[in-house]
Amino acid sequence: MRFRPTLALALLSALMGCVGPAPTGTFVECRDGLAPTTRKVTCEAYYALVAKGTPAVTGSFGEHHLKKGECIGFRRAPDGSMVAVAPGHTLALPPGAYAWEVVPGSVPSQNARVWNEVRECSLVAAKVTAVVVGVVCVCLVAFVLLLVIAVSSHKGFGRGW
Repeated sequence: MRFRPTLALALLSALMGCVGPAPTGTFVECRDGLAPTTRKVTCEAYYALVAKGTPAVTGSFGEHHLKKGECIGFRRAPDGSMVAVAPGHTLALPPGAYAWEVVPGSVPSQNARVWNEVRECSLVAAKVTAVVVGVVCVCLVAFVLLLVIAVSSHKGFGRGW
């Protein structure tokens, strides 16, 4: 019963926009003439590094399972060459066009993503609630101690030993 407001707040925040549409297709790309970019993954799924329109290099370079908030993309190496980056992995790339794409069918269902967000929001709401309750308790204890000190000094308690 104590946790109903916390759970209601978590469910409300999850349903009010925490869960966006599932990503599909190209997530981040890099071509000659474009500045390399890195993006945070918005949804847990498998992401594949693929060559786009490069005749010498075709196909996928492999898949990586990424969690929400992890980063993938591209950056320049000190020598100016392009490097694909994923958590724990880097891969030097020959000149050409490349993209990180969402692997079809690897994105959790809308219901699963909503309940994951509800769980995450519940944890945040519970932590905030715990901090607020803790601060209120400390303030009450301090107030009671000050009140006891004020009453005892006003009536002369503790004098005359």
